[in-house]
Amino acid sequence: MQKQFIFSIYFFVSFFCSLFAQTSYPKDYFRAPINFPLKLAGNFGEIRTNHFHAGFDIRTDGKEGVPVYAVADGYISRIRISAYGYGKALCITHPNGYVSVYAHLRNFNPVLQNFTKNIQYKLEKFEFDTLLSKNTLSVMKGDLIAFSGNTGGSEAPHLHFEMRDEKTEMPINPYFFGYKVQDAIKPTITKLVVYPMDETTTINNKKLLKKIIPIRVNDKYSVSKTDTLLISGKVGFGIGCYDKENNSGQNAVFSIEMQEGGKRLFYCEFEKFSFENARYVNAYIDYLQKQKNKETIQKCFLSKNNLLGIYKNVVNNGFINFNDDDIHLVTFIVKDYVGNTTEWVVKIKSAVPKKSTMPLQSKSENKLDCLKEFEFSNDEIKILIPAYSLYDDIAFKYTKKPKSINTFSNLQQIFDENTASQKTYSLKIKTIGLPISLQNKACIVLSEKKAKHRYEGGVYSNGWVTTETKNFGQFTIMIDTVAPTIHLAIKKKENATIVDYRSFKEIRIVVKDNLSGIKNYRATIDDKWVLCEYDYKKSMLIYLFDEAILSGIHQFKIEVTDDKKNTNWLTFNFKK
Repeated sequence: MQKQFIFSIYFFVSFFCSLFAQTSYPKDYFRAPINFPLKLAGNFGEIRTNHFHAGFDIRTDGKEGVPVYAVADGYISRIRISAYGYGKALCITHPNGYVSVYAHLRNFNPVLQNFTKNIQYKLEKFEFDTLLSKNTLSVMKGDLIAFSGNTGGSEAPHLHFEMRDEKTEMPINPYFFGYKVQDAIKPTITKLVVYPMDETTTINNKKLLKKIIPIRVNDKYSVSKTDTLLISGKVGFGIGCYDKENNSGQNAVFSIEMQEGGKRLFYCEFEKFSFENARYVNAYIDYLQKQKNKETIQKCFLSKNNLLGIYKNVVNNGFINFNDDDIHLVTFIVKDYVGNTTEWVVKIKSAVPKKSTMPLQSKSENKLDCLKEFEFSNDEIKILIPAYSLYDDIAFKYTKKPKSINTFSNLQQIFDENTASQKTYSLKIKTIGLPISLQNKACIVLSEKKAKHRYEGGVYSNGWVTTETKNFGQFTIMIDTVAPTIHLAIKKKENATIVDYRSFKEIRIVVKDNLSGIKNYRATIDDKWVLCEYDYKKSMLIYLFDEAILSGIHQFKIEVTDDKKNTNWLTFNFKK
């Protein structure tokens, strides 16, 4: 009876604190950015490559051009146009201290579109990022500001929407501002992973991690007899889990809690985070399992270097020591924002660690301290890894292999592709047999599967090529002497000297590069700069005809340069 009373108090306090945190944000101040019920393709905190998702991906039924509205009074404080990332994006600063963000837009309303175009023609650049003063472009709640699209890093048409704190610029879960999505579905737990955390730990008498897929019957989770857990020593737990709102795919859960014997040992929730620390997603998940097996395991323990602000009430960094002969109940509680809850109670038989007759060898002597700067060099390579780059103390791994054909250094292996870095580090590689005439074309590449190479950049100086990277694996030096390829997207009639564009609204140019990537481009009509949008996903440069191009014969010229300053041109006459 007493235990039940204590549990009731604990539940009430936890619920009240959660409710209090939610009511600290205005609930009725902001409207939706679209005029139909919200359906999400992605939610806040969803795990993406090297970052957490910072807002809502609102479904637009696979269409572009859906009207987008200002969620409250304010002023447009930032316009950013990029071929990558957020694509075409707007920020609106509101008088109550919050900023709303709208991204992957197709285009803006006529006033904004003209404002943006004037900036682009003044800069003679497609991409730009500008901050605006309070009195430049004001908006009212419900004003049409833009139309949804698929620009930048978007993989399908949708509206990316965020809420941020004006002072800290931290993204905040839009749910906290009263946005509602139909959700009557409990989160799903797909897997439990148990990790041995020291040399003496055993899991079912083995010193290997253990994966368990739960048996699920009517939302009740259990473990099969063959997966009964016998643990001795220090372990960490991780779970695979996801949430689904009505009419959505697999999205992020809101919170994860781990209890042992009714006591909370680990808790995290997605209220907000900083963009600066978003890459710590690689410390939040089991990065090795993600890389090797495409499994997303969310750890219920903390890496040594993990500066995410999403954790609360974590005891002993989430690790549990099993060192007795008792039965322990470890409970995993997963919730979505509206409170749909899934629990899984796992019974564990604890065993007293056996005394070893062999002296333990300390692995820490050979490990790199992730909180300190690390430097390594020899006659062929120089590495400088800043402090707080790696997430845990790990053994430094370096090997080299003889150079292969068409390369200008030996193959330099640093850790491997299953190791993540929070920060960029300095990498220098010594060249072998690089002709003087090709020194400015030299670059470092990361060798990937299927003989592919990832361009890592680099500058030559005194026999070395130096770059900054966040990747690990097998590096070598190559040269890029091949200019980008350019051709019209439409077939030019044979022997035609003039391309007929009278029935077209745009000119499309296909541009591709073999290694270092498109860096710059410049298009002119009759020797005057014109705006071309770059869609890297389609390898396309697009010029939209405007009223400045009159009927008649004109000359179109475009110059495209890659990152190693290899340049190609295309010039043709067209009829409009």
